[in-house]
Amino acid sequence: MTGPAKAKKIDHLSFVVEDLDEALEFYVGHIGLEVVKVEESELHGVKAAFLRSADVMVEVIQPLGPGPLADFLERRGPGFHHVAFEVEDLDEALAATAEAGLRVIDTEPKPGIEGGRISFLHPKSTFGAMIELCDKKEFERE
Repeated sequence: MTGPAKAKKIDHLSFVVEDLDEALEFYVGHIGLEVVKVEESELHGVKAAFLRSADVMVEVIQPLGPGPLADFLERRGPGFHHVAFEVEDLDEALAATAEAGLRVIDTEPKPGIEGGRISFLHPKSTFGAMIELCDKKEFERE
């Protein structure tokens, strides 16, 4: 029997926005977060900013076209999207969540925007919250 996924820490909080530049004016200018990196990810279809407040990372993402994030914006509007928990080994964490009967959106890890590997758990299995599990291992490309 596999144990729980065992989160090491909260890796980041993620917010979806319609206009990243406008959102950065708010988060940097009014909240005082520090911009660590801004980049576009073709793989994920987003433009993302990574912001820091002490030891907490905030990800602000803008969809660049149709897809799950654009659908989220259309249904719910801008706002909180997910919390990411870092785990030691994503493969082990996914095995544990599957064994526990949780609904996994990404059954195979995929590369994260910021590096490492990621996978999402469906909100219907997590009391309504979108949960990302991530590790800092290099993604092995075939």
